Amino acid sequence: MRSRHSDGARQFVDISDAVILTAGAAAHPVERQAALMLRWEVQRRTGLAWDEAPGAPDDNRPAIIVGSVQRMAPLPAGLALPRSPAREGKPAAEGYVLAVDTLARPAPTICAIGNDRRGALFAVGRLLRTLEWAPGKASLPANLQVSTAPAYPIRGMQLGYRRLNDTLDAWDVARFAQYVRDLIVFGNNAIELIPPVSPARIGLAELDPLMPLHPWDMTVALCALLDAYDMDVWFWLPLERGATQDAEHRRDSLREREALFAACQRLDHLFVPGGDPGDTPPDLLMPYLQELSEVLHRHHPRAKMWVSPQKFRGANLQHFYDHLRQAQPDWLDGVVWGPGCIDTLAETRAAIPERYPIRHYPDVTHAKVCQFPFPYWDEAWARAYERQPIQPRPMQFAHICNLHAPLTPGAVAYSDGTGDDVNKVVFAAMLWDPKADVRDVLRDYGRYFVGPDFAEGVADGLLMLEQNWAGPAATNPQVGKTLAHWRAMEKRATAGELGSWRFQQGLIRAYADAYVQKRVQQENALLAEAYGELRRAREVGAAEALARAERIVNKANPENAAPELRERTHQLAEMLFRSVGMQLSIEKYGASALDRGAQLDNNDAALTDCAWLRFQIPKVRALPHADEQLAAIDGIVNWAHPGPGGFYDDLGNRANDADPHLVRDRMWEQDPSFLRAVQDAHFGPGFPQQWRLSWTHQAQMYRGVLRLRYEGLDARGTYVLKATYAGRGSMRLQLYLGGEKAARLRPPSEPPWRPLGLAIGDVVEYDGRTPLVREFDVPMQAVAGGSLDVAWESIDADDVQIAEAWLIRKR
Repeated sequence: MRSRHSDGARQFVDISDAVILTAGAAAHPVERQAALMLRWEVQRRTGLAWDEAPGAPDDNRPAIIVGSVQRMAPLPAGLALPRSPAREGKPAAEGYVLAVDTLARPAPTICAIGNDRRGALFAVGRLLRTLEWAPGKASLPANLQVSTAPAYPIRGMQLGYRRLNDTLDAWDVARFAQYVRDLIVFGNNAIELIPPVSPARIGLAELDPLMPLHPWDMTVALCALLDAYDMDVWFWLPLERGATQDAEHRRDSLREREALFAACQRLDHLFVPGGDPGDTPPDLLMPYLQELSEVLHRHHPRAKMWVSPQKFRGANLQHFYDHLRQAQPDWLDGVVWGPGCIDTLAETRAAIPERYPIRHYPDVTHAKVCQFPFPYWDEAWARAYERQPIQPRPMQFAHICNLHAPLTPGAVAYSDGTGDDVNKVVFAAMLWDPKADVRDVLRDYGRYFVGPDFAEGVADGLLMLEQNWAGPAATNPQVGKTLAHWRAMEKRATAGELGSWRFQQGLIRAYADAYVQKRVQQENALLAEAYGELRRAREVGAAEALARAERIVNKANPENAAPELRERTHQLAEMLFRSVGMQLSIEKYGASALDRGAQLDNNDAALTDCAWLRFQIPKVRALPHADEQLAAIDGIVNWAHPGPGGFYDDLGNRANDADPHLVRDRMWEQDPSFLRAVQDAHFGPGFPQQWRLSWTHQAQMYRGVLRLRYEGLDARGTYVLKATYAGRGSMRLQLYLGGEKAARLRPPSEPPWRPLGLAIGDVVEYDGRTPLVREFDVPMQAVAGGSLDVAWESIDADDVQIAEAWLIRKR
């Protein structure tokens, strides 16, 4: 009998007592897995134990027919189904039909029928995403009619069981199985593993005290698990250094890999990066890979070989391109474009023969020092979360996917944990349907992982979290709104809903963002008060002003800024460790490093210039003469004040609109990897906490020229350009003023308490450690037209990174 209920204007059919119908013994094992997945996931959510049976349905029970067009239970007479998805006149691979019929039988009939066995899995996944559920209840929209197939054939995620991972290294096989099913539900058909080279030599699959299994045993087990779901198995297997240096190393390397291939039940694709790690030049790498492909095919004859030009530069990159064009090796099946590739995807596509597809390898897991950094990230956020945070970026990664996918057969994303879980789901959804509505995807995410009552709230909350980081941490009003939104959901959530680790991730970000904002606001207020006292130094004396300022900045204490918010983040971190094994602190939970997800540790890091000022005060106090102390104090309080007619730019800090003279020819929307656009670059956690905030971010131009342009200058004035050279690596930079090489380096004007460095002629050489402040006279002819063009170019064809710039008008 039909059972309907309504939700506003929508009609639903009650399928709480449904039976799952399959082709029985004739069903393919993967189709059986689809039926099992449906039963397991429904029972986990509702407690309903659906029966499974072959044959025709009983007219009095809702029936869910699961299978493929080749193998499925008999369809009732008169059943109306959408047309199966097709391409070029043939059934589209992995496509499916999902439909509810309420007319052919007295009870509803639901068809989840794939064009092939994988299609049956994805049909069940779509059913689960659409299901309205509660304890003891399940229903579907009465008008559900879906016919769809993926736009791109490769849709995968990397699951790295290794020390650097922020979560997965604590998982057992059952937890991996659950996550694999979750990924299938959202359209993934491939998993990339990071295997050890051998049981004795772990390589990048580093051992970890949290691991329940040895990485070798886990790799073997996961290959078998993925085969049961017909998921393509990829290996990310870099070369160890020295693997090609002589015949003995080469033999050992190939022998170890052959043992790995022989131990694994399934392997469809082998991806070897050119570098990071390994750094093997292509003239040695390509012959080795030819031998490796022969070893691979002894055990997995249909497996494909892929390589990336990662870290190849100059002659090495050209050799790689020339080799592919001239030799066109048959053993190579494709190229991977991802982190560390210095040419854009379009440039790489143009450089290699069409016969080699280019798989995208997007980094969805990192927020800075990465392939797709969070655009124009305020330094306070960058310090508080570091490189590998919980970072839902749904709109950004939808754009990144759609921008790059047309040049590829799809993507297998680089991931190192679960902080990127939303990004994984969005990326897979866009690879399936580039026109998918991101908010619809997020509603499915909230419905499936938290509960139907939270579908809308979770979708809005995730979009709000992305906007929290768009703008200055101190003043972004979105932060408070986002916390209020998540708190409202938290108050009405049941224990089961609060137990969802995905819900916990949204909550901890909302609380932590608010905590960080409160910290920054409090410390900025203390800084303003301390600077006020220092400006009175000539009135009250240097010693007294320094003492007063020191007492003020010493009040900056992370534990006092917003203790309730901080405490809740610590509680949620404990919940995440227990619910999913997420490691948000090095000491408490075993995170591998500060930049690998250690949120609790980073939230308490230095987020303002309070630490810098606290460090400077005793240095100024130690100066022997009062006039030197006063001069040093003037330098501190007037750091960002260039004087009348001058300009100061805090470069690499677009979130605060603090670099108006920086020339940006391309923006993030056109170049989200910043390969040809100016990037706001950030240091990792290794920089001294007592550095000025302005030193820890830089404007960076990758393989290009970094430019400033000043307008409205006095054409008869004389100017000095001062700049802070700082960045993550050593640099040799040539400065151009008005199109001409800077003629003369002025003698360093820094007082003794400021850092000095090496200067060679008109070239500045920076050692990658201590920021350098350097001054240059601006030729009068360079400003004759009332404007000035400034440009830095790398002498070594490497990155250009500049942290600050002053244009000072001489009196």
